[in-house]
Amino acid sequence: MIGTATVRQELLMSPIVPSLPPHLVQLGFDYVLAVATGDDATAARLAPEVEQLPGLLPAIAELIVFPVTALSDDTEPCADSFVLDEVGVIYLMAISQWAAHAPAAAAPGIARTIAHFVGQVLADTPKDVVPALRALRDEQVARACAVVENLVALHN
Repeated sequence: MIGTATVRQELLMSPIVPSLPPHLVQLGFDYVLAVATGDDATAARLAPEVEQLPGLLPAIAELIVFPVTALSDDTEPCADSFVLDEVGVIYLMAISQWAAHAPAAAAPGIARTIAHFVGQVLADTPKDVVPALRALRDEQVARACAVVENLVALHN
């Protein structure tokens, strides 16, 4: 049997399980959606809060990029899978550094970069980026809520 501490550590350390609370997952995705759709009023309203959390958009990027680019236990690794994994790591590192060095200035660019990745890699067509982002937001908010519920259950 796995101990409570081990489960808690796995929940908090897994790159596929969000370590952000649901409201921050919602905030990050809402900001990306506002920038992607050109909703300047919403982006401007959310920007001060996003800029106060320089790690927020890199965390949102990780929730999207890591599951797509990371080596999978389900398939046999090949040269392409190692390259894809490394490209994902470099992409996430660049976004993190960008956010760390210029959080306020970087936020719109990071949001556009996330939307571009979704449009090019995950959406059925690049024009389907907004529905894909909304679906990802809903999935990740639900996942974050489940993590919170599991952590609360561990403490009871």
